[in-house]
Amino acid sequence: MTGSRAERRIGLALAATLVLLAACATPAPTPIGSPMQPLQVVGARVPDDVDIIARDLAAAALADSRLTSEAWLVQLEMAEKSRAEQGLAPTGLVPVATDLVNATHDDAILYRAATAELLERDGIRTGLQNRLSAGVEDDPLKLADARIRDAWIKDTAEVFNAFARPASKMIYTPVVAGISLARSLFALALRERVEDKLEFRERQALSHWKRFLELHPDAPEAPEIALRVEEKQRRWNETRRDQLMRSARSALRRGQWDAALVLATRAERFWPEDAEALEIRSHAREELIRFHESRARTLEASPRTLEIDTTPAARALAVAMLLPEAEVIPKAEAILAESPDGPAADEARFVLSLAHREAQLQGTEDFSWDVLGDLADDSHNMARHASALVSNPRQNPWSAFREARRADSLDKVKWVMLGPFAGGPAKRDLPRAVEWLVDLPSIAQTLTSFPNRLVQLPWMSNAPFGKRTAIHAERYLAKNPEGAHADEVADWLREYHGDQGNHLAAWEIATGERAEPDSGFLPKLRSRAARQALEGARKQTQGDVRMSMLHRVARSFQGTDAAAEAASLAREELMKATTQRIRISRGFLLENPAIAGPHGLALRPELLDGDNSNGELHPEGVVLAGGRVLEFNYVGKSGKHRDASVRHLQKVSDERLARIVSLLDETALANYMVDSGDVLTPDADRDRFFERARLGVADTPDFRPNTRSTYQFKSLRERYGLVRGREPILPFDIVFSGSLPDMSFGVYPRMRAPRPTPDSILYK
Repeated sequence: MTGSRAERRIGLALAATLVLLAACATPAPTPIGSPMQPLQVVGARVPDDVDIIARDLAAAALADSRLTSEAWLVQLEMAEKSRAEQGLAPTGLVPVATDLVNATHDDAILYRAATAELLERDGIRTGLQNRLSAGVEDDPLKLADARIRDAWIKDTAEVFNAFARPASKMIYTPVVAGISLARSLFALALRERVEDKLEFRERQALSHWKRFLELHPDAPEAPEIALRVEEKQRRWNETRRDQLMRSARSALRRGQWDAALVLATRAERFWPEDAEALEIRSHAREELIRFHESRARTLEASPRTLEIDTTPAARALAVAMLLPEAEVIPKAEAILAESPDGPAADEARFVLSLAHREAQLQGTEDFSWDVLGDLADDSHNMARHASALVSNPRQNPWSAFREARRADSLDKVKWVMLGPFAGGPAKRDLPRAVEWLVDLPSIAQTLTSFPNRLVQLPWMSNAPFGKRTAIHAERYLAKNPEGAHADEVADWLREYHGDQGNHLAAWEIATGERAEPDSGFLPKLRSRAARQALEGARKQTQGDVRMSMLHRVARSFQGTDAAAEAASLAREELMKATTQRIRISRGFLLENPAIAGPHGLALRPELLDGDNSNGELHPEGVVLAGGRVLEFNYVGKSGKHRDASVRHLQKVSDERLARIVSLLDETALANYMVDSGDVLTPDADRDRFFERARLGVADTPDFRPNTRSTYQFKSLRERYGLVRGREPILPFDIVFSGSLPDMSFGVYPRMRAPRPTPDSILYK
């Protein structure tokens, strides 16, 4: 063999690499013919003795004959024992039949006790065991005890965590640790004051106790439970009283007398004869009476208010107001020229400013608002009307825009200096001075970190500043598209949307009527807007809307990469468009071989053997494409699973489709009973299609876009990856904390509070 030793090694390495690459990407020929085997004919099953006994037992249970049901259950157990003696496999009917007989108990307590006894037996399938366990756990007393235990753990965790963090700093910075401990204890005391008297977990327990007393009023535990309900109900009434009174006090401070009256009245229902509620209710009622009397006086008509000013100037102004804007302006100017300080001068100026606004004459916008601003002074008789227009942000968006920009600038300064305390200390239903005093140490510490926020400010793409300014800017452009400040407002709004990452809105503004076509930033902005529009189309779940959005991107942004990609996606989606798109992934078929087996899809075995040389199913799997059509996705010629699949459509019989959807639905439900992480997400359109397939009417599909299901049956690995997260056994987390301003470092355990139950939102 010629060549140096190093050359031979390099040659061998290259040869091995080529072999490995060839093995990893074996070309995959497209299977020829049907991917499914012939449908197996299932013959009629002749019932045996066990089947007959099970039938009679079910009939007795439905007839509510408990003694007869128990007799048949004994016979079923004897028949099962006889099968075991003959070496036959158990039918698994005895646990199910026992649960059926237990369900005939009139008392739920007896049923749960019998179910708990049944769970102690061996040989119960996992799905049935999980269902029975859920029934045992649905005990009001157990649920109430669990919620009380959760509330106790939550309180313990708050106290433990208040001490844990300061204790971690004791070794390094004992002085700082002492201060931190004092602050934690003070915050804990404040939290105790602000929190409700009855925490929501205790409210859940109260609900479960009430349910127990309603179902079992004569139970031995009923007297003790009634005492607990009485004590918790008193605390709940006090909690509701406190909540309503906080809202009533807030309404009173804002001058909302009707709201304060209603809230105080409701508080009295929970805590009768409450002194503060009576005081607020009385005060609110007096203010409401005074308000209604004052409004009634303003609506009264008197002979003086009905007098008509018959001066020539007033009459001329009244007649001019009926004319078009172009004729009102010279009439009002003539009245002012004739009598600039006359009795109708203020009215003439007001009418003149309105006429200029309505006519939208060039250069008169600022003049109109200047006139209204002068009239808003209390010395003029049109002050109330002018002030209402000047102070209304919808009527005067330019002034509101300027005020909002100044307020945003001030908010930025506050945020840089005070950070989270820019809006003041947290509200704790305490006097404001006390709230400032409570947060004063935290505010002092926040002041030392303002350089970090100063550096961070220019890079905040989603900053909260500018939102109200943008609202006023959009109102101005909508109201005055050719206004004197339209260019300035449009430029600011375009830059704002660009900084916020809303390139599509910035593009629409930049290409509006007042846009400069030669602007150098337009090509880059157009590309970004197209990309954003494409991403929005990708996220759209409704097929017809998504297709419309893709077409819009392809038409409106021609020449961009996003437009080409949108056109490609639209073509691909048009080719794959079906009345349904319920996907069964290859991973799901591998995890549930019964679906791919002879009683389901009846796939040819070589499609799932992992060998590309004889054809292989793509990870996309099989799609129920609507009607009786199935879409099979094969691995392409490249042999790589990440490449596009090769589609094969095949129409199946009503019987095969009914078998597939029935087995698919039953398997998914059984998987959920075994593993709660294998969730079957609700989907009404999927269930409707399954029902139509079972009835044999799937050949008349519903073409409405809203009835198209895109549900996907995925394997657990596809859902969760290689490792699925589990709930930690220990109720502690190890936390690493540090602070640059005080040069502190700490490692401490933090106790986790119990997670709220799914129904906790009903009690908060």
